[in-house]
Amino acid sequence: MKSLAPLFLAASGLLCGCIHTHETIVHDESRTPVSFESDAAARTFYEALSRVPNSGKHSESKTEISIPIVFDHERKVVTGPNHAFNDAVARCDTNHDGVITEQEARIFATTVK
Repeated sequence: MKSLAPLFLAASGLLCGCIHTHETIVHDESRTPVSFESDAAARTFYEALSRVPNSGKHSESKTEISIPIVFDHERKVVTGPNHAFNDAVARCDTNHDGVITEQEARIFATTVK
C-alpha cells in the first residue's frame, strides 16, 4: 500500500490541468499633426515635453479572471507614448491652428514643473 502513495501523487500532479493566458495590448493613438514656427519653438516644446510628469510612464488597465487550479486569464491595456505627446500639443497650441509658435512654446514650458 505504501508504494501506491507516491504513484498516486505523481499521477494527480500530471493529470491536473491549468490554463494560463496573459495578454498585453498597447493602445496607441496616432500623433497629432503639428508644425513649428521655428527651430527655437520646436526645441522649447520638446525640452518642456521631456519634463512633463508621467510623459515617460504609461497608464495601465488590468483585468484578471481566475478560477483556482483550472483557469487564469490576465489582460492588460497600456497607453502608448503618443498619448503624452498629443496631450502636450493640445495644451501648447492654444489657438488650435496646428502651428506652435515660440510664444506658445515658452508659455507651455513655464507651465511644466
